[in-house]
Amino acid sequence: MNHSSFIVKKEALVQELKNINKALGRKSKYNIQTVLELTITDNMLTLVVPGVKITIDCKTINTCKASIDFFYFKDIIDNTISKEIECIIRGNELQIGKTIFKVQTTFFENDSILRSIKLPINYTQWHVLQLEHKGYTLEELQFNNLEFVMYYAKKDLKKNILKAKEILGLYGVTFKEIEELVEKKIKI
Repeated sequence: MNHSSFIVKKEALVQELKNINKALGRKSKYNIQTVLELTITDNMLTLVVPGVKITIDCKTINTCKASIDFFYFKDIIDNTISKEIECIIRGNELQIGKTIFKVQTTFFENDSILRSIKLPINYTQWHVLQLEHKGYTLEELQFNNLEFVMYYAKKDLKKNILKAKEILGLYGVTFKEIEELVEKKIKI
């Protein structure tokens, strides 16, 4: 079974999680689903949420990538007593001290999803739709829990183009013309 781990000073990790939390703002219905991407590489832990990327020097064994609910992870770290935090990832489980919980996804096989998805903190459907044109793979979208966000963005786009066609059709504007205009804007 694949495994990876990192050991970091609790004080450093707590401070960086506080910085991320400041950027996200208070826990609310809008950010409760925020995914934290943990990337473990040689003596470095990278923490990524939309709009924020932080690296922390630490001791590591093997490399991997995992994603977990940000606020859940922060609560566990905040409530850990020891001065050093050891996180061990085995398969789909992350262990911190004696606490073991499921992580949303982990990655060990190859580097097809090693890129972090760059989105602003207050990203919109327009930002999400641009991801395909920036070359992100389905695996990368799935890893970052953006597959359904992309699906709904596409669905809403089609619905909104139909609404615009309904309004602008009186002036001879076609569905295809609106679709091409939006496609150009998304590719920017």
